[in-house]
Amino acid sequence: MIDTMFVGLSGLRTFQKGLSNIGNNVANLNTPGFKRTSLQFTDMMYQYDAQGGQGGQHGEGVKIGVSSTDFSAGELQSSTNPLDVAVDGGGFFVSKNGEQINYSRVGQFELNADGALISRQDKSRIQMFDPANGLSDFSVGTLRSQMAKPTATIKFADNLSTGATNSSAETTVYDKDGAPRQLKISFTSNASTTPRSWKVEVQDKVSQSAVGSGEIRFDPDGSPSFAYNQLTMKLKSATGGESDLKLFFGQLGSISDTTSLSGGTSSTIRVASQDGYGAGALTKLTFDGEGKGQISYSNGQTAVAGRLALAWFSQPDHQLERAGSGYYRALAGQSPEYGVAGGGVFGKVAGGKLELSNVELSSEFSDMMITQRGYQAASQLISAANEMMQQALQMKGSR
Repeated sequence: MIDTMFVGLSGLRTFQKGLSNIGNNVANLNTPGFKRTSLQFTDMMYQYDAQGGQGGQHGEGVKIGVSSTDFSAGELQSSTNPLDVAVDGGGFFVSKNGEQINYSRVGQFELNADGALISRQDKSRIQMFDPANGLSDFSVGTLRSQMAKPTATIKFADNLSTGATNSSAETTVYDKDGAPRQLKISFTSNASTTPRSWKVEVQDKVSQSAVGSGEIRFDPDGSPSFAYNQLTMKLKSATGGESDLKLFFGQLGSISDTTSLSGGTSSTIRVASQDGYGAGALTKLTFDGEGKGQISYSNGQTAVAGRLALAWFSQPDHQLERAGSGYYRALAGQSPEYGVAGGGVFGKVAGGKLELSNVELSSEFSDMMITQRGYQAASQLISAANEMMQQALQMKGSR
């Protein structure tokens, strides 16, 4: 009877731990990146029977064997934080806390004062990966601002009508100081002197000062003529600096840019593009499907900051141990394969999303009911053994 009570007691202990494990899963239902765990029970009665009941050992009935982690992916949910990312695949984010490397499916990131990408949980530094240099801290420190670029080329498009006498186009360009300049480009027909010829004058609209002038010409087919398809002049800044400014009207023999064809008395010539911009500050950092950091600046420009590192384990349940806060550490002698998102076993990166926990309430509630019934049965086993012992003692006392 004593053995039976020990068996029942082992059942109470294991079912209690099992209920605690279920409770932990349920409590982390809304924890991003959480992976549910399950307990493995080990039968100990066979060990007792094999010893023939010798040695004074009691069969313990059952005990907790190992805790197994379910690394299946959770659902992806949109986030309002552009720095939140999720892995759509088998990879893990890589972070470094001091010299300790951790792995996680929790992509809740932020930028610190130095421009380094860090975890919101423990402020560890998120790693990026380069096949040549391996792992390094992901940082936008040198990319938080962008220097101005003076306009070097203005490209034109559409038609200067041979029936028109004058036309104009306006655009904003940037000088060597990065200051915006409003330019007016005027075109005056010079056909009376040279067929399909136009005089060009460039003026600063604000200061009313001349920037430069020149002449462009077109062939009979309306395409820009050799040596007359572009003009170059100097754009001076308020501080006395100057930069070269080229006005480009199209490739020789091509009518895909600027043309001079019959079009009545009005022209449609316009500025197609200019390649300058003012100084800009970082306004947003996002991540694309390949894990590349896409920086947006206040001047409308963009840049690529780096590429998030991902780690892959062939058997994560046997190669990783929990470190808390959604982090895992590699067990001794275990190391992952490092790479980047975009395909293969690593998967892709989903920017602006978070991976939810993979806990399923229906499954947990089913396990909870089974555990509860098991606990009740084990307690009934102890009660039955206790009653039988009392009956045996009463029988002995009546003799």
